[in-house]
Amino acid sequence: MNLGIIIRKYLSNKSGNTAISAAFSFIPIIFSVGAAIDYSRSANLHSNVARATDAALLAAVTEVMNDVDLDDAAAVNSKLNETFEPFFFANMYNAKPYEYNGYEVNYDPNTRNASVKVLVDYKAAATTIMGIDGWKIDVEAAATMRMKAGGAVSMFLVLDRSGSMNWSNGDGGTKMNSLKSAVDDMITDLKAADPDNKFIRMGAVAYSSYMWEHQNVRWNLDKTNNYVQAMYANGGTDSSDAMSKAYSKLKRTAEQTQHMRKNGQEPKLIIVFMTDGDNNYSSDDTATINTCNAAKDYGMHIYTVAFMAPSNGEALLSSCASSASHYFEPQNNDEMIEAFKKIGDNVAESLVLSQ
Repeated sequence: MNLGIIIRKYLSNKSGNTAISAAFSFIPIIFSVGAAIDYSRSANLHSNVARATDAALLAAVTEVMNDVDLDDAAAVNSKLNETFEPFFFANMYNAKPYEYNGYEVNYDPNTRNASVKVLVDYKAAATTIMGIDGWKIDVEAAATMRMKAGGAVSMFLVLDRSGSMNWSNGDGGTKMNSLKSAVDDMITDLKAADPDNKFIRMGAVAYSSYMWEHQNVRWNLDKTNNYVQAMYANGGTDSSDAMSKAYSKLKRTAEQTQHMRKNGQEPKLIIVFMTDGDNNYSSDDTATINTCNAAKDYGMHIYTVAFMAPSNGEALLSSCASSASHYFEPQNNDEMIEAFKKIGDNVAESLVLSQ
């Protein structure tokens, strides 16, 4: 028997005014709980739809730039319509039940802007007892295309794997779970922006009380992703040697040579530095900042992510960042994933996504 039937039976009972009064006082509580449940589920679904929409548009636009004359609006729209929906469904693997009502895509050859609107209804689970079956959670995204994908980049990830990365991410998982998801999403987007592995190289190094074995800079971004997905949390915090490793690896003449041989470009050098805590010793902060300053003086760009970090950790990463727009301080799982997404979007210079 469902909750609505139980409530109707209870209200029709004539056995006493007290019971009826109690029943009426109970109704707002039921409605409030039901609304809270559906709001949470709806918010999670919206997040999934938004990420799938952005990823699908990025992949579809990449195919357009590789295959179609951008001045031919009809051909571009045809290619977008052909490729967007399969990519969208491929990225909706963990979404809760919903009603998909299609999408609308449009391309403007004057601005080279492609926009898409995905039409989705949330199917209510609890508020149906109030006669609310669900609501719309449509999502929009846009991408500005250039004539040719490019913008050579060499990146190095400097990632915290100290024991506190096992702490809660505020969303039922751990901070390490969030980091792995964020890096995986970013690399998926970068691979879509560089499908032939011609412009982006990446490496990584993890640190706790000491620097762990690093992953060299490679054309194969999956190697870096595998390195990150294998990380586990343990130990204290000392970012100094890891930052020094990233700086030295990107500074090598051989890194420039790799790009000149493959794409004929001088690469933009990028470090992504992430922590969730404080270094154990102030001398580690000093050494880290000295390396950050040397890297920026050399022309490297440093993005920093202080994930639910205490004030000293935030201060360190704020000082290391190339600018205020290069600094992120996410406070939960979704904000962590969004921070890495924004970094990835900035790196993929061939297009700019906006939700």
